[in-house]
Order: sequence, then structure tokens, then C-alpha cells
Amino acid sequence: MFRRWSLISLVTLLVLAMLSGVSAETTFEGGSGTAEDPWQIATAEQLDRVRDDLTAHYILTADIDLSGYENWDPIGAFQSLSDAPEDAEVPHPDYAFTGTFKGDGHTISNLTVASAAPMGAGLFGCASGTERSEAYIGGFTLENVNVTGGYLVGGAVGLQFMGCKVSDITLTGKNSLAGMQGIGGIVGTGFDLISDCSATADITAVGDDGACAGLIAGGTTMSSIENCQANGGSITAEGNATWGFGALCGAPWGAPEIRNCTASDTSIRVTGEDNRLVGGLLGFAGSYDPENPAQIVGCKVENVTLEVSASTDSVGGLVGAGKEMMEGSDVMSSFVISDCAVSGTITGGGAHVDAVVGDPACAVNIACEGGMSIE
Repeated sequence: MFRRWSLISLVTLLVLAMLSGVSAETTFEGGSGTAEDPWQIATAEQLDRVRDDLTAHYILTADIDLSGYENWDPIGAFQSLSDAPEDAEVPHPDYAFTGTFKGDGHTISNLTVASAAPMGAGLFGCASGTERSEAYIGGFTLENVNVTGGYLVGGAVGLQFMGCKVSDITLTGKNSLAGMQGIGGIVGTGFDLISDCSATADITAVGDDGACAGLIAGGTTMSSIENCQANGGSITAEGNATWGFGALCGAPWGAPEIRNCTASDTSIRVTGEDNRLVGGLLGFAGSYDPENPAQIVGCKVENVTLEVSASTDSVGGLVGAGKEMMEGSDVMSSFVISDCAVSGTITGGGAHVDAVVGDPACAVNIACEGGMSIE
């Protein structure tokens, strides 16, 4: 009897050992998670497992349908680096996605997110580089997206922090995004380069003080946008004291360059009282380094309509203005516009309404063909 139980115990131990050896190799289609040999994703279940290792490298090998997930939990979350005031908006690398995610031309469809997190909603909630490596998200199409959240809401990523580049993402189909501040079709709020993206979406800034919405990005901080297209849809803000709305990006704060970007077939409707900074391409633009003004180069606005309340300040066919309110007073930036073109219509507006730049006080130079008609 003893020998029999010993044999059974041995077999049991062997089975347990085999089970404990089951790793990510059987979780994904292939790969090893390195940059040279990324984990291969072919199903929705495999995509959902990316959250189990936020530092690894991934690649899509098939189209993914997320309709089986009633409320997708964003990959990577925002958690402040520390309790120090200067770290309040810096993501902790242990919670953010810090790897790479390459779509290889595939499509992710039917994403639905209704996030209860205060910051960061999208396919990815928060992504960031680290001192050791850069993160990356791109190379895929998002189709039929419905994302709602609080702050920093994006189709692809809610918060794109420094060291994480985003490129080559297309948002197509029927897409709806809503949040309080920082709402974008591709990126909610970005701190690094966004390039070669396009988006069609209907975006809503919710409530009073709603701010920073655009089809590509809601806002950016000290980072450029290049070769991107806002291809149609709408931006709506019905609250009071809202600000920063543009078909491409609501408020690219301190962005060095907005280059070779277009906005077309988009309506922006801002109906509350005491709103400001609404533009056909950008609501706000400018650099706070007077020696290096922001460059808005080779951009076009076509068939964009701006409908704003009579009390809305700084409304322009290309840019709303380059000033923002800080501690009760206007802070002025500077920018240069070159080789741009604008067409469309502005209806309404209070102070500082113009066919190209609502308040041109911050514009070092304006070289732009055409302009919006003002009704």
C-alpha cells in the first residue's frame, strides 16, 4: 500500500510540476515577449492578457473583435509616482504600460469602455516610457469605439506619457468618446510625439469646465503632432466655462510643432456661457519660450464649422488663440503659422473672433491662405 501511494504521489507531483511550467508560451500564439521576439496576439482573450505583463513586447497577428467585453478594463492604469506635488501627474511605472504594442496593420473592433477610474480610459489607460526603455503603441486600426470616462479619455490610450510614442493608428467606423477634460479620438492627453494617425469620431466634453477635446488628441504637453488627419465627426461642449476645442487637438500646450496635419468635415459646437479657445484645427497653440515659438506648418482646415455662444472668447478658423488663464490672468505664448489654408464657417462668438486666428496677439507671423466666413 505504501508503495502504491508513493507512486500516486509521484505522479501527482509530476503533473503539478508540468502545470506550474505552463507559462505565457501557451497563453499567446508564439513569441517570448522580447523586442526581437514579441508575444503574438491572435484572440481577444490573448489581448486581455497583455495586462499581466505591462513591460513586455507584443504584436497582433490577427484582427480582434472585442464585442464580447461589455466593459473593457484599460490596459495600464494611472497611479501618481508619489505623494509629492511635483509627482501628481507623473505615472508610476509599476502600473502604466511600459512595453511596446505593434498592430502590424490589423484591426481591433467594438471596444467599449465605461471607466470608473478618475484618469485614463481607452484601449490602454496609461502608457509611459522608463529610464531604461521607450514604450510604443501603434500600427493598427480601431473600429467602432465607445469610450466614456473622467479625465484623459482616448480611443487608443488615455494618457500617453513621456517616452511613449504613438503612431500609425486609424480610428474609423462609428466612434463616440466622452469625458470631462482631455478627450481625444486617438490620445486623451499626450506628452510625446503623435504621428501618422487619422480619426473620425463624435466627442463630448461633459459638464461645466469641460476642456481640451480633439479628434486626434484632447491635449498635449510639450510634444508635437505630425502628419495626422481629423477626418470628420463632431465635438460638443454644452457646459459653462469650457475651453480648448479644435478638430485636430484642443490644446497642444507648448507643442514645438504641428506639422502637415489636416482637419475636414467636422463640426464643433460650444453652447454654454463664458467659454474660450475654439479653433478649426487647434483651440490653443503656442510655446512659452519666446526664442522658439511653436511652428504650425503645412496644415489645412476644410469644411469645418464652428458654432459657439455669444460669450465665447477667442474663436479662429485655424487657431483660437495662444493665451490661457492662469491664476486669474492671461498668460501669453507665441507661435508661427506658415503654408496653411483654411475654409469653413464660424457662427457666433464674442470677443476675438477671426477667420484664421481668433486673438492674433500671440502670432509672431501668419502665412495662411483663405479663412473661415463669419456669420
